[in-house]
Amino acid sequence: MPALFPSMVAPEIFQVGDCVRKFVSERSVTPFIGVVAQVCPTTYKVWVQWPTENTQEDPEVLIKVNPDVVGMPTSIIDRGYGSYEKSLSERKRGQIPRRVTPSRDLPPVRVTATDKMVIRIAHTFATDVIGKLVDDICKCYKDEFSDVQAYNRIFYKYGTICSDHIIKSSIEKVYSAHKE
Repeated sequence: MPALFPSMVAPEIFQVGDCVRKFVSERSVTPFIGVVAQVCPTTYKVWVQWPTENTQEDPEVLIKVNPDVVGMPTSIIDRGYGSYEKSLSERKRGQIPRRVTPSRDLPPVRVTATDKMVIRIAHTFATDVIGKLVDDICKCYKDEFSDVQAYNRIFYKYGTICSDHIIKSSIEKVYSAHKE
């Protein structure tokens, strides 16, 4: 976990192309893998390209992972916005590569039939179940149900398919989004 200033981990430990995970709490790390896109020693930060975004991270919350063991991350494209620190680092260290490629010594990633099946199941669950769940929650909101009434109605229909946490967090997100 992050230590107090001064930083206990130097950003120079990381190099562009290193695969990393981030601490979520003291005992757990992110399930997805990011790739180091840029190192900024002057600010003690490391730019990491995650599957969905490009963020600036403290080196203390990052862990190097071996891509041979956990597999390579998804397509890495620089999606970050420009900033003064980023442009200054680009001038000092060179241009950030638009696509970070892993070392050539690594074997290519093989997608097995099991991986394809898991992807299909996850996609089907996300589109069919979660999509319909959110639609039903929105309908409950339009019918002016309270969040407790919506939970009772939704749990009756989706309680055997989704976890209680998914239902509660979905209701909370929909109702809080409509209140703003």
